[in-house]
Amino acid sequence: MVKNFKFFLPSKIFFGKDIINEALPEVKNIGRNALVVTGKRFARETGLLEKVCQILKHNAINFHVFEGVTPEPSTTDCENVARAGKQYMADVIIAIGGGSAMDVAKAGAVLMTNSGTLQDYFGEEKFQNQPIPVVAIPTTCGSGSEVTRYAVIIDEKEKTKKTVSSERIIPKIAILDPLIIKTLPKMLIAGTGMDALCHAVEGFLSIKASHITKIFSIESIRLILENIEKALSSDENLEMVFLGSLYAGFVINHTGTIFVHGMAYGLTIKYRIHHGTANALCLPYAIDFLKTHGYQEEIKELEKFFNSQQLIRLNKSLKLPSSLKDIGLNRSDIPELSEMALKGCERSFRNMKSRFNQNDFEEIFTKML
Repeated sequence: MVKNFKFFLPSKIFFGKDIINEALPEVKNIGRNALVVTGKRFARETGLLEKVCQILKHNAINFHVFEGVTPEPSTTDCENVARAGKQYMADVIIAIGGGSAMDVAKAGAVLMTNSGTLQDYFGEEKFQNQPIPVVAIPTTCGSGSEVTRYAVIIDEKEKTKKTVSSERIIPKIAILDPLIIKTLPKMLIAGTGMDALCHAVEGFLSIKASHITKIFSIESIRLILENIEKALSSDENLEMVFLGSLYAGFVINHTGTIFVHGMAYGLTIKYRIHHGTANALCLPYAIDFLKTHGYQEEIKELEKFFNSQQLIRLNKSLKLPSSLKDIGLNRSDIPELSEMALKGCERSFRNMKSRFNQNDFEEIFTKML
Protein backbone atom coordinates (compact mmCIF):
# COMPACT_ATOMS: atom_id res chain seq x y z
CA MET A 1 0.00 0.00 0.00
CA VAL A 2 1.28 3.48 -0.89
CA LYS A 3 1.28 5.82 2.10
CA ASN A 4 -0.16 9.31 1.71
CA PHE A 5 2.23 11.95 0.42
CA LYS A 6 2.40 15.46 -0.98
CA PHE A 7 4.92 16.56 -3.57
CA PHE A 8 5.52 19.97 -5.10
CA LEU A 9 8.06 21.64 -7.38
CA PRO A 10 7.44 25.38 -7.07
CA SER A 11 10.61 26.36 -8.95
CA LYS A 12 10.52 26.96 -12.68
CA ILE A 13 13.41 24.76 -13.78
CA PHE A 14 15.59 25.19 -16.86
CA PHE A 15 18.14 22.44 -17.61
CA GLY A 16 20.37 22.21 -20.67
CA LYS A 17 23.48 23.43 -22.42
CA ASP A 18 23.56 27.20 -22.91
CA ILE A 19 20.02 27.43 -21.54
CA ILE A 20 20.99 30.46 -19.46
CA ASN A 21 20.38 32.63 -22.55
CA GLU A 22 16.76 31.51 -22.67
CA ALA A 23 16.14 31.36 -18.94
CA LEU A 24 17.72 34.46 -17.42
CA PRO A 25 15.48 36.99 -19.25
CA GLU A 26 12.58 35.51 -17.26
CA VAL A 27 13.90 37.45 -14.26
CA LYS A 28 12.05 40.51 -15.56
CA ASN A 29 8.78 38.74 -14.79
CA ILE A 30 9.55 38.78 -11.05
CA GLY A 31 11.76 41.83 -10.55
CA ARG A 32 13.48 44.80 -12.19
CA ASN A 33 16.26 45.60 -9.71
CA ALA A 34 18.48 42.57 -9.15
CA LEU A 35 21.17 41.97 -6.55
CA VAL A 36 23.59 39.45 -8.08
CA VAL A 37 25.12 37.43 -5.24
CA THR A 38 28.21 35.31 -5.86
CA GLY A 39 31.56 34.19 -4.44
CA LYS A 40 34.90 35.90 -4.73
CA ARG A 41 36.41 34.13 -7.76
CA PHE A 42 34.69 31.45 -9.84
CA ALA A 43 31.92 33.44 -11.53
CA ARG A 44 34.22 36.32 -12.48
CA GLU A 45 37.23 34.22 -13.54
CA THR A 46 35.18 31.93 -15.78
CA GLY A 47 33.36 34.78 -17.49
CA LEU A 48 30.00 33.65 -16.11
CA LEU A 49 29.44 36.84 -14.14
CA GLU A 50 30.10 38.97 -17.22
CA LYS A 51 27.69 36.83 -19.24
CA VAL A 52 24.95 37.19 -16.62
CA CYS A 53 25.46 40.96 -16.51
CA GLN A 54 25.28 41.23 -20.30
CA ILE A 55 22.01 39.28 -20.42
CA LEU A 56 20.54 41.47 -17.68
CA LYS A 57 21.59 44.64 -19.50
CA HIS A 58 20.12 43.40 -22.76
CA ASN A 59 16.79 42.81 -21.01
CA ALA A 60 16.75 46.20 -19.25
CA ILE A 61 17.09 44.65 -15.80
CA ASN A 62 18.99 46.86 -13.36
CA PHE A 63 21.55 45.08 -11.21
CA HIS A 64 24.24 45.44 -8.58
CA VAL A 65 26.88 42.77 -7.95
CA PHE A 66 27.79 41.46 -4.49
CA GLU A 67 30.96 39.31 -4.64
CA GLY A 68 31.58 38.49 -1.01
CA VAL A 69 30.14 35.04 -0.26
CA THR A 70 32.51 32.75 1.66
CA PRO A 71 32.71 28.95 1.16
CA GLU A 72 31.17 28.22 4.58
CA PRO A 73 28.73 31.13 4.94
CA SER A 74 27.89 32.68 8.28
CA THR A 75 25.19 34.91 9.67
CA THR A 76 27.44 37.89 8.89
CA ASP A 77 27.48 36.97 5.18
CA CYS A 78 23.68 36.96 5.14
CA GLU A 79 23.46 40.30 6.93
CA ASN A 80 25.90 41.81 4.43
CA VAL A 81 23.78 40.61 1.50
CA ALA A 82 20.60 41.99 3.08
CA ARG A 83 22.31 45.33 3.71
CA ALA A 84 23.45 45.54 0.08
CA GLY A 85 20.00 44.55 -1.16
CA LYS A 86 18.32 47.26 0.89
CA GLN A 87 20.87 49.87 -0.17
CA TYR A 88 20.23 49.21 -3.86
CA MET A 89 16.47 48.61 -3.40
CA ALA A 90 16.68 45.15 -4.95
CA ASP A 91 13.41 43.36 -5.62
CA VAL A 92 15.01 40.07 -6.72
CA ILE A 93 18.25 38.26 -5.83
CA ILE A 94 20.17 36.26 -8.43
CA ALA A 95 22.49 33.73 -6.78
CA ILE A 96 25.44 32.44 -8.81
CA GLY A 97 27.46 29.73 -7.12
CA GLY A 98 27.33 26.56 -5.12
CA GLY A 99 25.22 25.94 -2.06
CA SER A 100 26.98 28.74 -0.18
CA ALA A 101 25.90 31.52 -2.54
CA MET A 102 22.39 30.15 -2.93
CA ASP A 103 21.88 29.68 0.81
CA VAL A 104 23.19 33.17 1.58
CA ALA A 105 20.86 34.60 -1.07
CA LYS A 106 17.86 32.83 0.44
CA ALA A 107 18.68 33.87 3.99
CA GLY A 108 19.50 37.41 2.84
CA ALA A 109 16.13 37.59 1.09
CA VAL A 110 14.47 36.85 4.44
CA LEU A 111 16.42 39.58 6.23
CA MET A 112 15.55 42.14 3.58
CA THR A 113 11.86 42.03 4.50
CA ASN A 114 11.99 40.97 8.16
CA SER A 115 13.54 42.85 11.07
CA GLY A 116 15.91 41.36 13.63
CA THR A 117 18.86 39.01 13.09
CA LEU A 118 19.09 35.71 11.25
CA GLN A 119 19.22 33.88 14.59
CA ASP A 120 15.57 34.88 15.00
CA TYR A 121 14.65 32.84 11.92
CA PHE A 122 16.54 29.58 12.35
CA GLY A 123 14.00 26.77 12.29
CA GLU A 124 10.76 26.14 10.44
CA GLU A 125 8.72 29.10 9.12
CA LYS A 126 9.97 31.52 11.79
CA PHE A 127 9.56 34.74 9.80
CA GLN A 128 6.38 36.66 8.98
CA ASN A 129 6.96 38.75 5.86
CA GLN A 130 7.37 37.32 2.36
CA PRO A 131 11.08 37.39 1.33
CA ILE A 132 12.03 38.89 -1.99
CA PRO A 133 12.26 36.23 -4.74
CA VAL A 134 15.48 34.36 -5.52
CA VAL A 135 16.78 33.07 -8.86
CA ALA A 136 19.43 30.34 -8.57
CA ILE A 137 22.23 29.54 -11.01
CA PRO A 138 24.22 26.63 -9.52
CA THR A 139 27.89 26.32 -10.44
CA THR A 140 28.52 22.96 -8.73
CA CYS A 141 26.92 19.54 -9.10
CA GLY A 142 25.99 18.88 -5.51
CA SER A 143 24.02 21.16 -3.22
CA GLY A 144 20.54 20.98 -4.74
CA SER A 145 19.86 24.31 -3.03
CA GLU A 146 18.41 25.69 -6.27
CA VAL A 147 15.21 23.72 -5.59
CA THR A 148 15.08 23.41 -1.79
CA ARG A 149 13.44 25.17 1.13
CA TYR A 150 16.64 25.31 3.17
CA ALA A 151 19.37 27.85 3.82
CA VAL A 152 22.14 26.28 5.90
CA ILE A 153 24.23 28.91 7.66
CA ILE A 154 26.89 28.91 10.39
CA ASP A 155 25.51 30.49 13.56
CA GLU A 156 28.53 32.47 14.72
CA LYS A 157 27.23 32.70 18.27
CA GLU A 158 26.81 28.95 18.77
CA LYS A 159 29.54 27.80 16.37
CA THR A 160 27.34 25.31 14.56
CA LYS A 161 25.38 25.10 11.34
CA LYS A 162 21.69 25.96 11.54
CA THR A 163 18.88 26.06 9.01
CA VAL A 164 16.32 28.59 7.89
CA SER A 165 13.49 26.50 6.45
CA SER A 166 10.45 27.67 4.53
CA GLU A 167 8.64 26.97 1.27
CA ARG A 168 8.78 30.73 0.75
CA ILE A 169 12.56 30.74 0.15
CA ILE A 170 12.57 28.09 -2.56
CA PRO A 171 14.02 29.84 -5.65
CA LYS A 172 11.40 30.95 -8.15
CA ILE A 173 13.66 30.08 -11.07
CA ALA A 174 16.47 27.49 -11.18
CA ILE A 175 18.87 27.60 -14.14
CA LEU A 176 21.06 24.51 -14.52
CA ASP A 177 23.41 24.94 -17.46
CA PRO A 178 25.97 22.10 -17.77
CA LEU A 179 28.33 24.40 -19.69
CA ILE A 180 28.73 26.44 -16.50
CA ILE A 181 30.19 23.58 -14.47
CA LYS A 182 32.53 22.05 -17.05
CA THR A 183 35.47 24.11 -15.73
CA LEU A 184 35.02 22.94 -12.13
CA PRO A 185 38.22 21.59 -10.53
CA LYS A 186 38.22 17.80 -10.22
CA MET A 187 38.19 17.92 -6.42
CA LEU A 188 35.04 20.04 -6.48
CA ILE A 189 33.35 17.72 -8.95
CA ALA A 190 34.17 14.81 -6.66
CA GLY A 191 33.19 16.54 -3.41
CA THR A 192 29.99 18.15 -4.63
CA GLY A 193 28.93 15.07 -6.58
CA MET A 194 29.32 12.91 -3.50
CA ASP A 195 27.37 15.50 -1.51
CA ALA A 196 24.51 14.96 -3.96
CA LEU A 197 24.82 11.20 -3.48
CA CYS A 198 24.52 11.73 0.27
CA HIS A 199 21.36 13.76 -0.28
CA ALA A 200 19.82 10.96 -2.34
CA VAL A 201 20.78 8.25 0.17
CA GLU A 202 19.80 10.21 3.28
CA GLY A 203 16.51 11.20 1.68
CA PHE A 204 15.81 7.55 0.89
CA LEU A 205 16.38 6.66 4.57
CA SER A 206 14.37 9.56 6.00
CA ILE A 207 11.09 8.74 7.73
CA LYS A 208 9.61 11.50 5.53
CA ALA A 209 10.45 9.60 2.34
CA SER A 210 7.50 8.81 0.07
CA HIS A 211 6.91 6.64 -2.96
CA ILE A 212 7.75 9.51 -5.31
CA THR A 213 10.83 10.80 -3.44
CA LYS A 214 12.24 7.26 -3.45
CA ILE A 215 11.87 7.17 -7.23
CA PHE A 216 13.98 10.34 -7.49
CA SER A 217 16.43 9.00 -4.85
CA ILE A 218 17.05 5.79 -6.77
CA GLU A 219 17.46 7.56 -10.11
CA SER A 220 19.81 10.10 -8.51
CA ILE A 221 21.89 7.31 -6.95
CA ARG A 222 22.08 5.51 -10.30
CA LEU A 223 23.07 8.62 -12.25
CA ILE A 224 25.78 9.63 -9.79
CA LEU A 225 27.31 6.19 -9.21
CA GLU A 226 27.39 5.39 -12.93
CA ASN A 227 28.97 8.69 -13.94
CA ILE A 228 30.94 10.39 -11.18
CA GLU A 229 34.33 8.79 -11.84
CA LYS A 230 34.14 9.52 -15.58
CA ALA A 231 32.76 13.00 -14.82
CA LEU A 232 36.26 14.09 -13.77
CA SER A 233 37.26 14.05 -17.44
CA SER A 234 34.03 13.92 -19.47
CA ASP A 235 31.50 16.72 -19.90
CA GLU A 236 28.75 14.24 -20.84
CA ASN A 237 29.19 12.25 -17.63
CA LEU A 238 29.40 15.48 -15.63
CA GLU A 239 26.03 16.51 -17.07
CA MET A 240 24.52 13.27 -15.74
CA VAL A 241 25.92 13.94 -12.26
CA PHE A 242 24.47 17.46 -12.47
CA LEU A 243 21.06 15.97 -13.27
CA GLY A 244 21.43 13.51 -10.40
CA SER A 245 22.15 16.43 -8.09
CA LEU A 246 18.94 18.15 -9.21
CA TYR A 247 16.92 15.01 -8.50
CA ALA A 248 18.53 14.72 -5.07
CA GLY A 249 17.47 18.31 -4.42
CA PHE A 250 13.88 17.34 -5.22
CA VAL A 251 14.24 14.60 -2.61
CA ILE A 252 15.66 16.50 0.34
CA ASN A 253 13.26 19.39 -0.20
CA HIS A 254 10.61 16.94 1.04
CA THR A 255 12.56 14.55 3.26
CA GLY A 256 15.40 16.54 4.77
CA THR A 257 18.68 14.78 5.49
CA ILE A 258 19.53 12.37 8.28
CA PHE A 259 22.56 12.16 10.55
CA VAL A 260 25.32 11.96 7.94
CA HIS A 261 25.18 15.72 7.40
CA GLY A 262 25.09 16.37 11.14
CA MET A 263 28.14 14.15 11.68
CA ALA A 264 30.05 16.05 9.03
CA TYR A 265 29.36 19.51 10.46
CA GLY A 266 32.22 19.30 12.96
CA LEU A 267 34.67 18.31 10.24
CA THR A 268 33.57 21.32 8.22
CA ILE A 269 33.35 23.95 10.95
CA LYS A 270 36.41 23.05 13.04
CA TYR A 271 38.71 21.41 10.51
CA ARG A 272 37.63 23.26 7.33
CA ILE A 273 37.01 20.07 5.38
CA HIS A 274 34.87 20.76 2.30
CA HIS A 275 31.19 20.10 3.07
CA GLY A 276 30.69 17.45 0.38
CA THR A 277 34.03 15.79 1.12
CA ALA A 278 33.13 15.53 4.81
CA ASN A 279 29.77 13.97 3.95
CA ALA A 280 31.42 11.49 1.56
CA LEU A 281 33.85 10.47 4.30
CA CYS A 282 31.07 9.84 6.83
CA LEU A 283 28.56 8.11 4.55
CA PRO A 284 29.91 4.52 4.35
CA TYR A 285 30.47 4.30 8.10
CA ALA A 286 27.03 5.72 8.80
CA ILE A 287 25.51 3.12 6.47
CA ASP A 288 27.24 0.31 8.38
CA PHE A 289 25.98 1.68 11.69
CA LEU A 290 22.39 2.04 10.49
CA LYS A 291 22.40 -1.52 9.19
CA THR A 292 22.54 -2.78 12.78
CA HIS A 293 20.45 0.00 14.33
CA GLY A 294 16.96 -0.26 12.92
CA TYR A 295 17.47 0.27 9.19
CA GLN A 296 18.15 -3.28 8.04
CA GLU A 297 15.40 -3.38 5.39
CA GLU A 298 16.18 0.06 3.98
CA ILE A 299 19.91 -0.68 3.73
CA LYS A 300 19.10 -3.99 2.04
CA GLU A 301 17.24 -2.05 -0.65
CA LEU A 302 20.16 0.34 -1.11
CA GLU A 303 22.63 -2.54 -1.36
CA LYS A 304 21.13 -3.34 -4.75
CA PHE A 305 23.17 -0.32 -5.88
CA PHE A 306 26.15 -0.12 -3.51
CA ASN A 307 27.56 -1.21 -0.16
CA SER A 308 29.77 0.58 2.33
CA GLN A 309 33.01 -0.96 1.07
CA GLN A 310 32.21 0.13 -2.47
CA LEU A 311 31.68 3.69 -1.20
CA ILE A 312 35.07 3.64 0.52
CA ARG A 313 36.70 2.43 -2.70
CA LEU A 314 34.84 5.14 -4.63
CA ASN A 315 36.16 7.83 -2.28
CA LYS A 316 39.69 6.54 -2.85
CA SER A 317 39.18 6.48 -6.62
CA LEU A 318 38.00 10.10 -6.50
CA LYS A 319 41.02 11.00 -4.34
CA LEU A 320 38.76 11.92 -1.42
CA PRO A 321 39.65 10.96 2.16
CA SER A 322 38.36 7.57 3.31
CA SER A 323 39.43 7.74 6.97
CA LEU A 324 39.97 10.31 9.70
CA LYS A 325 43.70 9.68 9.47
CA ASP A 326 43.58 10.84 5.85
CA ILE A 327 42.64 14.32 7.11
CA GLY A 328 45.15 14.31 9.97
CA LEU A 329 42.84 13.38 12.83
CA ASN A 330 43.37 10.70 15.45
CA ARG A 331 41.67 9.06 18.43
CA SER A 332 42.09 12.10 20.68
CA ASP A 333 39.86 14.16 18.35
CA ILE A 334 36.91 11.78 18.61
CA PRO A 335 35.25 13.08 21.81
CA GLU A 336 35.00 16.63 20.45
CA LEU A 337 33.90 15.41 17.02
CA SER A 338 31.18 13.33 18.67
CA GLU A 339 30.00 16.23 20.80
CA MET A 340 29.79 18.46 17.73
CA ALA A 341 27.98 15.72 15.79
CA LEU A 342 25.37 15.38 18.52
CA LYS A 343 24.79 19.13 18.37
CA GLY A 344 24.77 19.17 14.57
CA CYS A 345 22.23 16.33 14.35
CA GLU A 346 19.52 18.00 16.43
CA ARG A 347 17.45 18.78 13.35
CA SER A 348 18.36 15.57 11.52
CA PHE A 349 16.98 13.37 14.29
CA ARG A 350 13.48 14.60 13.39
CA ASN A 351 13.85 12.71 10.12
CA MET A 352 14.98 9.46 11.75
CA LYS A 353 13.39 6.52 13.54
CA SER A 354 15.36 7.23 16.71
CA ARG A 355 17.98 9.49 18.22
CA PHE A 356 21.58 8.49 18.77
CA ASN A 357 23.81 9.55 21.67
CA GLN A 358 27.41 10.67 21.98
CA ASN A 359 28.62 7.12 22.60
CA ASP A 360 27.07 6.08 19.29
CA PHE A 361 28.96 8.80 17.46
CA GLU A 362 32.19 7.86 19.22
CA GLU A 363 31.68 4.29 18.01
CA ILE A 364 31.23 5.45 14.41
CA PHE A 365 34.15 7.89 14.45
CA THR A 366 36.41 5.24 15.99
CA LYS A 367 35.68 2.96 13.04
CA MET A 368 36.52 5.86 10.73
CA LEU A 369 40.12 5.95 11.97
